[in-house]
Amino acid sequence: MSTQFIDDLVAAAVRAPSADNSQPFQLQWDGRALQIRHAVRHPEYNVFGPDSHATLLSIGTLVETLQQLLTANGVTATLQWGSPDGQPYATLVPDSLPAAFTPVSAVLQRHTNRQPYRRDALVPEVLAATGTLAEGGNRITLLQDGPGRKRLVDAVLRSAEARFCNRRLHEWLIGSLRRTPAEVASGDGLDVATLGLPPGGAMLLDFIANWRRMEFLNGLGAYKLLARSEIALIAQAPVLLCLTGPSSSEGVLAAGQLLARVWMQLNQHGVAVHPYYVVTDQVSRLHDGTLAAGFEDTIRAVEGDLARQLGLAPGERLQMILRLGYPRKPVAALSRRLPLAELFRKTA
Repeated sequence: MSTQFIDDLVAAAVRAPSADNSQPFQLQWDGRALQIRHAVRHPEYNVFGPDSHATLLSIGTLVETLQQLLTANGVTATLQWGSPDGQPYATLVPDSLPAAFTPVSAVLQRHTNRQPYRRDALVPEVLAATGTLAEGGNRITLLQDGPGRKRLVDAVLRSAEARFCNRRLHEWLIGSLRRTPAEVASGDGLDVATLGLPPGGAMLLDFIANWRRMEFLNGLGAYKLLARSEIALIAQAPVLLCLTGPSSSEGVLAAGQLLARVWMQLNQHGVAVHPYYVVTDQVSRLHDGTLAAGFEDTIRAVEGDLARQLGLAPGERLQMILRLGYPRKPVAALSRRLPLAELFRKTA
């Protein structure tokens, strides 16, 4: 099979989104099958293990991206999920490969836009088509106005307060930031130019980078002010999208597939997308014991409110929130990716 096709396929597929652009995967090609495995990135501050919700969601987005690329290139491939020991996450076995790879605009143009959006409503036909998408028991709920939307924004606020009081998450954020040209060129983490920070925002991040200083400021209520800034944009968004579904590993992987699909579709219709993971993350931390001390009752209440508001059955959860709207201006910078040699290897 065409080695060049596989190289080009993987180079496009790794544009798939991941938590803070952590890219927790490695692809391997043995001449017959393409495997997706876990890769440890920055273990000194990484908070997401191979079985974490965030990692499984990322793997699902990568699988969906690969499938979209293969289908667009007329390639039929068999998808095999998992193995007894959990690795690889998935294996794709193509029947055959063409000599040349054709890029797919929906994949290459998918991006995160953290800038402010216009306030005008989204085209109803786009929303209607988005609302019908589903995968593996996962579904989409769109909130445009009303008390349900306000309660969701409040859930983001309360979760963000807990997040800013968590030392490990603070160190993860600070470790993920890329400021200098050399850091940005490394290809992972969050380029501060993509964050849509207000004037002085980058200086504030530098000021609170030291956890002892942040902890002292939190004692004065800084975490409440930072959480308020976190909801400034989501509170004004024309539409909030909630992706919900099964909390099982299989359900989260399927949620990642649906997330990538809806994200690409919206971007192709000119709709900007900004993911908000903080609520899902804090609920996960409530259950695995890594929540900041003193926020247990708060996040437990958030979880209960979401279950009632979104009609979650036992064993279901919120997988992701997306802020949607039409961009005020083009995205100034797009996140880069690690060199292909760090994400992909061939064993044959």
